[in-house]
Amino acid sequence: MKILILGASGLVGWNLFHAAQSLGHTATGTYRTHPLPGLLPLKVEEDASLSRLFYQLQPDAVFFCAGWSWVDGCQGDPDRAYRENVAHPARTAQLAAELGAHFTYFSTSYVFDGHAGPYAEDDQTSPISVYGSAKLAGEAAVTKATGGTALIARTMGVYGPEPQRKNFVFQVRQALAAGKPMRIPNDQFGNVTHADDLARMALVLAEQERSGIWNLAGPDANVRRSDFARQIAQSYGLDANLIEPVETASLNQPAPRPRQGGLLVDKVSAAVSFSPRPWVRIE
Repeated sequence: MKILILGASGLVGWNLFHAAQSLGHTATGTYRTHPLPGLLPLKVEEDASLSRLFYQLQPDAVFFCAGWSWVDGCQGDPDRAYRENVAHPARTAQLAAELGAHFTYFSTSYVFDGHAGPYAEDDQTSPISVYGSAKLAGEAAVTKATGGTALIARTMGVYGPEPQRKNFVFQVRQALAAGKPMRIPNDQFGNVTHADDLARMALVLAEQERSGIWNLAGPDANVRRSDFARQIAQSYGLDANLIEPVETASLNQPAPRPRQGGLLVDKVSAAVSFSPRPWVRIE
């Protein structure tokens, strides 16, 4: 397939770009502010540039990884949250549909309130943050723009190789290596998802031209956040005693977090020929 990945300099997009190449696809990736080898500059809000790229490449499949995923940032700037997680992907999805390209939108477990998880794809949504609300609206907008042919890939707890080294694994390693304690929630549960596994699941579903909502995440929907931090510390020979388990409320974060927000992955497990891994040490 000829694949276009928008936002390929981030965690999900970077792993998707390399997974697509390793599986023999022709992959083109874009970046906005973080240039990386092999990626093209693009601002998705510039409609003329976006359209020109689509019509030049004529992709078979498009993956939108360019949304705004900073949960607390979204809480403080709803306009930007909806612009980047709803308007931009909807316009991009429309272009994909015009060219007959399959479209994948990456969403989140934050579309749920976390009161009764883990969740299947058809469970009732009830976001409690601006980020979750924007992503849920993005799901609906993309679905409408593509006439229901888009793949909505919900995920959570994504980590893995990343040039910007921003994901949770790198945060824990950096802090503990410097001897700094970390306060990590002991009342948040959910999946931890290796970005390469997420990429490969999404690629298989795109190859199959699947549509609708799919949970793409690690195999265990009930991993305690503080336990994961301890596992990271132990894997890299760092001091796990620097991890201080605390209740979420004590962190005073601007955006509320789902507590039991795990995603059930039975549906995707039946559709792909490999199983996502519970934990992979990354360098």
